[in-house]
Amino acid sequence: MAPTPPPPPPSHDDGQVQAEHWLQPARILRLISWTVGLTAVWIGWTLSQTGDWSALAEVHWNGTWLGVAMVLAVLRDLGYMWRLHVLSAGVMGLRRTVSSILLWELSSALTPSVVGGSAVATFILHRNGLNWGRSLATVMATALMDELFFLTALPIVGLAVGWNVFLPASASWIEGSIPVIFGGGVAFMASLAVLLSSALFWAPGPTHRALCHLASRPWMSRWADKIETFAGDLKVASRGLRGMPWTTWCAAACATALSWTARFLTLNAVLLAFVAPMLDWTEVSQFDVWARQLSLWTVMLISPTPGSAGLAELALPAFLSGVLPLVLAPAAWTALVLVWRLLTYHLYVLMGAMTLPVWLKQTGAPSRTFRNL
Repeated sequence: MAPTPPPPPPSHDDGQVQAEHWLQPARILRLISWTVGLTAVWIGWTLSQTGDWSALAEVHWNGTWLGVAMVLAVLRDLGYMWRLHVLSAGVMGLRRTVSSILLWELSSALTPSVVGGSAVATFILHRNGLNWGRSLATVMATALMDELFFLTALPIVGLAVGWNVFLPASASWIEGSIPVIFGGGVAFMASLAVLLSSALFWAPGPTHRALCHLASRPWMSRWADKIETFAGDLKVASRGLRGMPWTTWCAAACATALSWTARFLTLNAVLLAFVAPMLDWTEVSQFDVWARQLSLWTVMLISPTPGSAGLAELALPAFLSGVLPLVLAPAAWTALVLVWRLLTYHLYVLMGAMTLPVWLKQTGAPSRTFRNL
């Protein structure tokens, strides 16, 4: 039997309202139409540059590397499920873990990257059996571990290939902006990691008081409610995380490394699937591709579109073309980007949309359940 959740504190009201709004079928359909539409516009524009739409069907690809990419996509989700099972202290079984991950991915895919879906994710975990404190702690812990993985991978890749490889020279459409965005993104992630680790582990009391003091300043009045809510959420999450044994953290860290490594290597494998028919795969520097992915990720974080739809398709060729030892035709780039987005984005939209109505039925109607959580 799932643990009985305590009555939610006042700070969770906005999260429930946001989640209830997000779960409306009409909204889900609109967002899916928007993301698919942006991809369709990009495909049409790209192929119109060649003047030959039949070129897409003539693109050659390697089935072995495509199979590797599919396996890596599965490993990514298995890592997420493993981490969620560990952080939930075993409360989340297989069925709940699978539905939580699929719906979490759906919420991330259908919200702008700059906004995120933490409130929805917290509600999903709570509705799947975790109390509010554990739900908040799990979302905060995953955010912290994700930031730490990025900040750890950055110097490792930089030492392997050099820091100049991170920034593409051919992205004229945002020329001059990439270094600023990349540096700002890294600084933001580092600041977020310091704030979360301090608030959750090292100094939860002082951090809570400092945030509340910041919210009380007149010039912060516009964001005071959100800051106070965030401070309260951090304090609740801290109580749930500080007592976890180190073995749990080690297992969660390994699961995080597995998930993100598989996530990045998926693009490496997709790229090789279209490059292998023309040259040996060893001629492509895999660390160079990783470096460009890390910088691409920071650019995608500022996208105002759901799941970076449109921006991701446009940016990938600009970021990767400089690290390839050959020039790919526009049709080949179109096929490559389509496969990459299918495995890392559209697949989760489809699976999440299929899971949502079943999950809502199994866990009760939102109009009745939201008010009784």
